[in-house]
Amino acid sequence: MTKLKNRTRICRMLWQYPNISRMDLSTRLDLDKSTVTVEVNHMVEQGIIKELPEGQPGRKGGRKPIPLSINKDYGIIIGIAIQNGHYTALAVNLAGEILEAREEDLSITKENLALSVQLIYWEFRDALKKFPGILLGVGIGVGGLINQKDGTIMYSVPLQIYEPLNFVDTISKKLDIPFIVENNANCCAWGELTFHKNTELKNILFVLVEFKQALVQHDIYGGVGVGFGIVLNGKVHYGSNSSAGEFRSVMCVEKNGSQVSLSNDELGSILRDDSVFQRFASELAKNIAMLVNTLDCSHLFIGGDIEDSSYDFCHILEREIDNNWMYPYKKPLEIHYSSLGAKAVAYGAAGMFIHRLFSTNQFPVSIE
Repeated sequence: MTKLKNRTRICRMLWQYPNISRMDLSTRLDLDKSTVTVEVNHMVEQGIIKELPEGQPGRKGGRKPIPLSINKDYGIIIGIAIQNGHYTALAVNLAGEILEAREEDLSITKENLALSVQLIYWEFRDALKKFPGILLGVGIGVGGLINQKDGTIMYSVPLQIYEPLNFVDTISKKLDIPFIVENNANCCAWGELTFHKNTELKNILFVLVEFKQALVQHDIYGGVGVGFGIVLNGKVHYGSNSSAGEFRSVMCVEKNGSQVSLSNDELGSILRDDSVFQRFASELAKNIAMLVNTLDCSHLFIGGDIEDSSYDFCHILEREIDNNWMYPYKKPLEIHYSSLGAKAVAYGAAGMFIHRLFSTNQFPVSIE
């Protein structure tokens, strides 16, 4: 067990801080140099760790330190995003490079959720046989309230789930590979944390806006979904009841299922009517402005179908954030599109799984 613990710690350190040497690992992990050398050499032989071109000589001369990194091709992770009437799936390596992606229309509800995920996984797994690496697991993003501790979907309007469903437990009994499920916007936040390790992302907000559901008739919420992924002090914030990030505009006055003050009929035309989109964007931006100013965020990410719209939503956000700020100086805030569009949730779900592997020391290494 000591060997396994040491190897997982080494892998985690190299994931967090790539390009460091055996000596650096020994110092940072407080492990004996010979122990680090033995374990690293073993994992280099297994193909888990790669030796990079030699670095600069040490201060006192002598042999150059050899930088190390996790072999990005050692493992593959699948991310799946499930919407009403649609899914997106992609596979990434350990560096977050997308290897394969697909999007398809598919009616997915509570009744066929487990079977649909099985079929998506099986078909996608076969398409990945051309790539090196072992399949490490699957991350799934869905809209709704998710208990991230045990994978229970507490409530999901898009999937017509109105009472707790332990989805992970169900799917794990059918497939011999780890699955985790998470709220879609939280997946996106995890993706930013995982694949931007070298960026100081302490307090950020990820705003996920999905329009594809507007193409599917839905009389409860109009087919437009908005969710927030909140990161405070470098960790995704779940709140007291795992419901942090659930969005409803402060301008809503009726007790209904709508997230904004526009009617469901109006939201159904958001992709066709410029005036409806402008009203929606302005209302959403005002809510976001209050939140990022109150939380003092350093980065704001926008992802989902709104990236593909013809409007510059970031410009609208900048205006509303400035209007909401009461002080005479301009606070530094970086606003970015995620650049992944409709793939943002699936990509984030894969990133979430990678983060879970390393942060919990569950990265698969052999003790042989």
